[in-house]
Amino acid sequence: MAKKWILRRIPADYKRLSERFGLDPVVIRVLVNRGYDTEESIGKYLSFDDSGFENSDGLIDIDKAKEAVKRFRDEGRKVRIIGDYDIDGVCSTAILLKGLKKYGITADYAIPHRITDGYGMNANLVEGAKNDGITAIITCDNGISAHDEVELAKSYGIDVVVTDHHDIPEILPDALAVVDPKRSESNYPNTEICGAYVAYKLIAGLLFGDDSEMVVSEEDRTLRDELRILAGFATVGDVMPLNSENKALVKFCLNHIKDGLNTGLTALMDATDLLEKQISSYSIGFVLGPCINATGRIASADNALELLMCEDEIRAAEIADLLKEMNEERKQMTEDGRTAASELVKASGSIDDVLVLYLPDIHESIAGIIAGRVKEEFYRPTIVFTDAEEGKIKGSGRSIEAYNMFAHLNECKDLFDKFGGHPMAAGITMPKENLEELRKRLNENANLSEGDLTNTLYIDADMPFSYVTERVVDDLARLEPYGNKNEKPIFARKEVTFTSGKIVGKNANVGIYTVKEANSGSRIFKLKLFRDLDCFHEFLDREFGEGSSAEIYRGKEFTMKVAYYPDLNEFQGVRNVEFVMTDYAKGE
Repeated sequence: MAKKWILRRIPADYKRLSERFGLDPVVIRVLVNRGYDTEESIGKYLSFDDSGFENSDGLIDIDKAKEAVKRFRDEGRKVRIIGDYDIDGVCSTAILLKGLKKYGITADYAIPHRITDGYGMNANLVEGAKNDGITAIITCDNGISAHDEVELAKSYGIDVVVTDHHDIPEILPDALAVVDPKRSESNYPNTEICGAYVAYKLIAGLLFGDDSEMVVSEEDRTLRDELRILAGFATVGDVMPLNSENKALVKFCLNHIKDGLNTGLTALMDATDLLEKQISSYSIGFVLGPCINATGRIASADNALELLMCEDEIRAAEIADLLKEMNEERKQMTEDGRTAASELVKASGSIDDVLVLYLPDIHESIAGIIAGRVKEEFYRPTIVFTDAEEGKIKGSGRSIEAYNMFAHLNECKDLFDKFGGHPMAAGITMPKENLEELRKRLNENANLSEGDLTNTLYIDADMPFSYVTERVVDDLARLEPYGNKNEKPIFARKEVTFTSGKIVGKNANVGIYTVKEANSGSRIFKLKLFRDLDCFHEFLDREFGEGSSAEIYRGKEFTMKVAYYPDLNEFQGVRNVEFVMTDYAKGE
């Protein structure tokens, strides 16, 4: 669906701020657009402070958790960590395993299987712990809603410490300690930290105290930095908002991830051809992180955990190659599912305000990814269902800002066997025969206006390609890391003429185009498109006539407006500015 482009125009003293911070005025404009319009706020944004990573002041129950773990060690308890199958859960588990080992506890772990176990601590895992003689459980990235499971564990004489970061239910589990920054009693200043960072706070309190200056030995410093890297890695992978503390943690991760502190991550960067390149939050969010997540989606997350725990370079390389292959498989499955879903929507004639799609042949673990991709394409709340056990279907939904998916689904809960979620996402299990009734009810009660269903793209500046130099790109890099609540800058040009193009990539999914812009003389520029090439081709055929998607690669010229961000391509020591297209539209 076409987006509405809005150019931000916010007044500020750009010349003075540019001179004060030594940044190009366009980069100052980006900062002003994000609300940093004073010397104080910009200075704070650009500063880096790692002194607070170990501080847990105000995090309720953290002292209780440390006391409990100390007792587990002193009493020689058999400890089991129960994690989760996504990137945050895997990194959390690795942090606890490595940290507890240093503390004197050789714990084992259990990560639930996405299909057979579902999310988080469950009765089967508790039963398994009892049968294995476990006497203490520490959860990470889950457990806040495991009231019944904690009660079951207690009935078997198993003590539980919960570390989590998810929303707080009505009834807390009655554990020895429940550490979650979202608890109303907590005075920790940042409620939006990932599960791995919560686990790190516990380990840091046990090993390093609440002050990084207490870390004196090289061995302690090496472990501390490795665990910080894992926490920052998970912060990006779990799409946490990059506020000041999270941004600093991720920046530390990016600055040190190639220091070789974690053998598995080094192997994964090598397997994905990133070892010789600058690692960014994009590298984690769209290349490395999906490899960690892929194994938990289509197999077992044990593979990813083994990678992060591995200290043998040869074995780490083998696992990294396996995860990369799994992610390639997952990407193809996702693309096939997205294509099928998109065709289903288009075949319906009129597009519902809320898309409820049934794709019986997809793997249930990628339903949410497909829903997200369809939501992006049509800018509609989207729920994708697939077959589950006999007579049942499972769905995963992704929403838009104007639609509280959890609230609307709650109005239909009589149709469900199970459901949960939050305003922007949800998961559902229900009888297959209820599908049409759900579609009917959700659309009758959607209350979405045309404006609600219009995707808005905010443009930071109308910046000519010819204006962009290496210095501009380097200045923009000072604003990194980009991510949730600190989006990558987007620029635009109204009259961009495409003069030639080619399709590259292992799966023929990257477009590279030679373009020129108005008033730039004979200069040409390289523009790349990395996602949804088929959507771009559909746009060309729709707006410029059938067959245009082929003609653009044969030298026929097309003029349109383009949204982009600039980047640097480095090859054999030579740096060249290039441009990545993020959106496009027919010229006005």
